[in-house]
Amino acid sequence: MLKPQELIVTLVGEYVEPGADVWSGGLVGVMEDLGFSTAGARVALNRVVTRGLFGTARQGRYVFYSATPRLSSLLAEGHRQTFWFRYPARAWDGQWTMVWYAIPEEHLLARRRLSRRLGFLGFAALHDGTWLAPYDRSDETGAVVDELGVGGYVVVFVGDTPEWLPKAVVLAHAWDLDEVARRYTAVVEEFGRYATARGRNGLPPSEAFRIRTLLIEAMRQVAPLDPKIPDSELDRTCGRSRAIDLFEKVDAGLRPAAQAYFTSKVDPPTRN
Repeated sequence: MLKPQELIVTLVGEYVEPGADVWSGGLVGVMEDLGFSTAGARVALNRVVTRGLFGTARQGRYVFYSATPRLSSLLAEGHRQTFWFRYPARAWDGQWTMVWYAIPEEHLLARRRLSRRLGFLGFAALHDGTWLAPYDRSDETGAVVDELGVGGYVVVFVGDTPEWLPKAVVLAHAWDLDEVARRYTAVVEEFGRYATARGRNGLPPSEAFRIRTLLIEAMRQVAPLDPKIPDSELDRTCGRSRAIDLFEKVDAGLRPAAQAYFTSKVDPPTRN
């Protein structure tokens, strides 16, 4: 299910050059292309501004948004998490990172933000206040903890499991690998017919934009659910490789037309 605020962030991260601004009316228009009402899109945009992710500027009768430093940081982090398969593969040495925290009620907002960020980084919640991820993620985790100012309430451990506890058991307990497989299979089934599509040959630009954006969102939503360790360590097939191969083909085919369409929609008629 598409969440409008998250989708707006995805649109800015994928289609807007770093440091550039974007016309609010154009963003509303592309959100309408993706199935949202004008009112719903405007409410979502206002909430993104309220969260401190967009700066605003007025030029004549037009309002423009630009990414704040906080959003720029989140976009960079989100790109690494969503498109992790485009980065150099990390050999897993069996290490785990465990995060435990007990943040008091007076810092409830920071606690919620920490939970969201850990999930965003690919941690799995064992239960309230205890999260687990493969690999040594202490540097990334420490940066988030420092940013949120909750270092006095958080403990981070890095280590291996004992020999008597198979890693497959830990994975099965912390991650819903059946759901991960279902999500990847759904990506292949929904977008497989676009594997050879091109924006100018067969798909109108608006459709190329819609399909590419929905595909990116599908991969973004499954990324936090996937422990992102080699298939051999999963001891099962989750359909990840097929979904990634398909994504790269569809993305390459539709990216130019999708970008051109987005740019045409968010360019206001005049700037006074």
